[in-house]
Amino acid sequence: MTAAGHTQPGLSYRKARPREMDWAYRIFKTGMQSYITRTWGWNELFQEHSFFANLPASSFTIASIDTAGTGATSGQRRVDIGGYHLKQKADHLYLEMLLIDPAWQRQGYGSAIIADVMLQANERNLPVRLSVLKINPAYHFYHHLGFVIETQDDIRYRMIRAA
Repeated sequence: MTAAGHTQPGLSYRKARPREMDWAYRIFKTGMQSYITRTWGWNELFQEHSFFANLPASSFTIASIDTAGTGATSGQRRVDIGGYHLKQKADHLYLEMLLIDPAWQRQGYGSAIIADVMLQANERNLPVRLSVLKINPAYHFYHHLGFVIETQDDIRYRMIRAA
């Protein structure tokens, strides 16, 4: 269920395989390059190295959906639409990254993933924290889903949502 109470049928999760992290990096770059460029400037080598050094496949969860294929691919097939990296901390869960492929954005999948993250948090009775650049409109998405600003600096909001 999404935070708004809507079900996203067919949404499933699995740990990423190493070969899939290039796909995840492309989604990261597509979604974040303009905000990072405006904040610090974009250095491709730095961003790529940082992404792969800090986000091993074993810690990235891929979200997939069932879609109806057409023609030679008729029938159900799984399509990867995004993923997330959730870190267990001593007193909270930290949403390090949420990525949704642009082709699948604004269809409720991000909200559904956050709802599933919150279920994990509720099971552990822990809040979820995250950080978002102030110039990134994702701030409004997180705020709409119940996250509140805990602290901020010149470039980012640090947000929290209680379990």
